[in-house]
Amino acid sequence: MTGQKKELAGSYRAAPPGATYVGEVDPDERIVVTIYLKRRTPDAFQPGTAGDLARLAKPITRRALAAQRRRTHGRAAERIKKLAKKFHVTVLDIDLSQRIVTLEATARMLTEILGATLRIYDDGHCRFRARVGTLVVPKDIAPWTRAILGFDQRPMSRPQPRLRALAGVAAGAGMWPTEIAALYGVPLDHDVSNVCVGIIALGGGYLATDLAQALTAMGRAAPKIVDQSVSIGAASPGGGAALATGNQFGGGTVSDEEIALDLQILASLLPKARIVVYFAGNTIQSLVGAINQAIFDDVNRPQVLSVSWGSAEMFWSSSARDAMQGVLADAKRLNVTVLFAAGDELATGGLDDGKAHVWFPASSPYALSCGGTQPAGAAGGNEEVVWNDGGSGTGGGVSDVFPVPAYQSGLALPPSVNDGAVRRGVPDVAAAAAGTPGYRIVLNGTVTIKDGTSAVAPLWAGLIAIANAGRQTPLGFVNSALYSNAALFRQIEHGNNRVGGKGYDAGAGWNACTGLGVPKGADLVAALAAIPVV
Repeated sequence: MTGQKKELAGSYRAAPPGATYVGEVDPDERIVVTIYLKRRTPDAFQPGTAGDLARLAKPITRRALAAQRRRTHGRAAERIKKLAKKFHVTVLDIDLSQRIVTLEATARMLTEILGATLRIYDDGHCRFRARVGTLVVPKDIAPWTRAILGFDQRPMSRPQPRLRALAGVAAGAGMWPTEIAALYGVPLDHDVSNVCVGIIALGGGYLATDLAQALTAMGRAAPKIVDQSVSIGAASPGGGAALATGNQFGGGTVSDEEIALDLQILASLLPKARIVVYFAGNTIQSLVGAINQAIFDDVNRPQVLSVSWGSAEMFWSSSARDAMQGVLADAKRLNVTVLFAAGDELATGGLDDGKAHVWFPASSPYALSCGGTQPAGAAGGNEEVVWNDGGSGTGGGVSDVFPVPAYQSGLALPPSVNDGAVRRGVPDVAAAAAGTPGYRIVLNGTVTIKDGTSAVAPLWAGLIAIANAGRQTPLGFVNSALYSNAALFRQIEHGNNRVGGKGYDAGAGWNACTGLGVPKGADLVAALAAIPVV
């Protein structure tokens, strides 16, 4: 019926580990999938190489990029439209700037066209639809198809929160985000009213009253908060294209601890700035789509994005990683800095397969990945060390999939504990993440202490936004500049992120626990603000 087909390279997905098969998908269920497009000819350079980074550094506007892609990707979109019409599939959206085509149809129709095998699983927390095996695509569109996302709805991971109500711990425990920033000399007196920062929020919502209470306690002026719902495709009556559901935004009755943490850190560092919270569902399709939408948001134009979500590289199909890589490459093109938490489950990423695992997208050569420390004085120590309390601690290590990027080429990177190879090292930077002292936030009206690398990403996002405030052009991709200025960091030389002996040690210079180290805040802001506009 659908003619000749070709296997979509890199699309294989295994059954979700640890989950129980509970049944088949209703063939009449309506499913929304996103097709990510690519050029027929492969890129000339590997991601993160000097040639690749130079190519992506060429100045371009959103408008010019859109015009370019109408020429380079328009033919592919027309072919997909033709196929969709033939098989009565609804085209929800075509956005050539973002290189996506969004389709909606029944599970029966989409699985017949694209060869997907869909099943329902239960992981003990929720039931979800998962795709297993490999996709096939009609040969008419195969050369332009990078990835197809949306069949698989298994939940994404995030740093697992450990929360303590302040009333249940010693008086004076924890530090407000502004006090953590002060540990690193981050200047909090700059006028940042001209900057915009985005937060990617997968599920949940926040209480505006929590934010107001926290800012009052810190004596900080409120920023302007913009709540932005991310949806896949245009509004579709009965189609369920919207990804942000349930209690979302700032008007609900319950606050999600992750969004509360991210928002209260950024808001306290950036008074009178504009902060956009991009709400989406908790799937790979949603994460890629939310970052894509934020980068191309021509109304708010965020200069920095803070992301506390991800999962071990092995949980991403090669094609899904490629879709995210395309989005993050666009972030570099459009001068948007994207920061990711490195995870809170030490070197193994919480897995017990005897191997070390770094998180993706934190391991992307286009990402600024953020690891965690335990500050001096915490838990009786007299120096800042790697965050590792035995049960949780900073992620970090060596990528299993990405080669050494150009900005890390001069480092003495450690060999992977998995296979002895040298590849992309994670994280890039670090800051306080341990539960002692921990970050004070307000959650559902109660002052609470929170730990995690999910606090480090917004802290560093705020720091970069402060530097942007003193520039005519946003910094955008900042990794190369940071690695060229190691003196702007205080290195973390002691500790490790090992689990049962598997992992990495800190030491002089860059290490696979805390990267370049923690910032010398004022010096780093001044140096970044002074980088010449190319």
